Amino acid sequence: MTTFDKSGKRKILFISTKSVWGGAQRYIVDLIDYLPRDQFSMEVAAGGNGPFITKVRERGITVYTIPELDKLIDPIKDIRSLFTMYKIIKKAKPDILHLNSSKATGLGAIAGWLAGVPKIISSTHGWPFLESRPQWQRRLIKQLERFSLFFHDAVICVSEFDYLMGIHENISPVKKLITIQNGIDPKKHVFLDKTTARERLFEKAGVNIKSNFVIGTIAEYTQNKGLSYLIEAAAHVVNVEPNIIFFLIGWGEEKAFLEEKIEGRRLQNNVFLLESLPEAFSYLKAFDVFLLPSVKEGFAYVLLEAALAEIPIITTRVGGNPEIIDNLQNGLLIKPASPEEIINAISYLKRDAGDRIIFGESARRKVIKDFSIEAMIKKTIAVYTD
Repeated sequence: MTTFDKSGKRKILFISTKSVWGGAQRYIVDLIDYLPRDQFSMEVAAGGNGPFITKVRERGITVYTIPELDKLIDPIKDIRSLFTMYKIIKKAKPDILHLNSSKATGLGAIAGWLAGVPKIISSTHGWPFLESRPQWQRRLIKQLERFSLFFHDAVICVSEFDYLMGIHENISPVKKLITIQNGIDPKKHVFLDKTTARERLFEKAGVNIKSNFVIGTIAEYTQNKGLSYLIEAAAHVVNVEPNIIFFLIGWGEEKAFLEEKIEGRRLQNNVFLLESLPEAFSYLKAFDVFLLPSVKEGFAYVLLEAALAEIPIITTRVGGNPEIIDNLQNGLLIKPASPEEIINAISYLKRDAGDRIIFGESARRKVIKDFSIEAMIKKTIAVYTD
């Protein structure tokens, strides 16, 4: 039975594996910002001490850090994280435990069950067994997912793809799975105008050549985002169009690898990594094309943001991407891990300014119509209170 604090509110404890500023962390902050404070009180726990922690504290929310918790598998650290989570949960006494990302989902569910939390929920932002890993690891992760979800009351899938994959792989009883796609608030997204955004990006990159065609992305520097394929494609594109510029705005563990790849392809004058740029979405209008070449995806907030900015989008046919982009109607969908398809898509949009405008306008209309923050919050509250 769900209990209430002295104010009559349900108390939620969110747990995130990492404290970077990624999709799962953005999702939690949106819930903090839009859940009605007269119905819910909220606290957060996360691994590390990254920018996510700062954003949560700025909102006056209590934050617990879990130093040992991270994405990598380490039995000793994982056991310590489990006990740390248990202690935090016992201290916070939540009515609802809302877990995000695979490690937090697995360990947090066990800790929450041991601590007697009335309701345990998780949100999957892309099943981890779909990542590029050795087969034995994918099988092990799948079994661990099934085990951890035994302790769950509900599993929120942020895309219809994840929902169907959960059923197909028999990850959880169907009655526990529910699709709630991410939503976005247009009022919170104020974009710099094209000229200003472009001038600032060129200045930050130290670029003297003022290209008249800019392709950009905003993504974590990880294998899942497929940025190495973007760089491979860029090497061919700039051979034909030497003045095209690529901006990769992001952060992450593969930065050094990507820098080496750029240098190895002699792309230092055309491809630029801009790390940890605050409010990165505000620069979207600097781009003539937005490109997200993910090989694995949940439901990408950045596609919603690019659509709001009316930037023509190229993205891969993975995860929830096709739920946002309809091929040749409001953007282009391509195969993952294919530099050739990236090259062809760029060539198409480069030569067809009319379709760039049509795709951008259509994408904005669809996002405003189908992916509102209000709908996301309403459906999430229903899960909490069911």
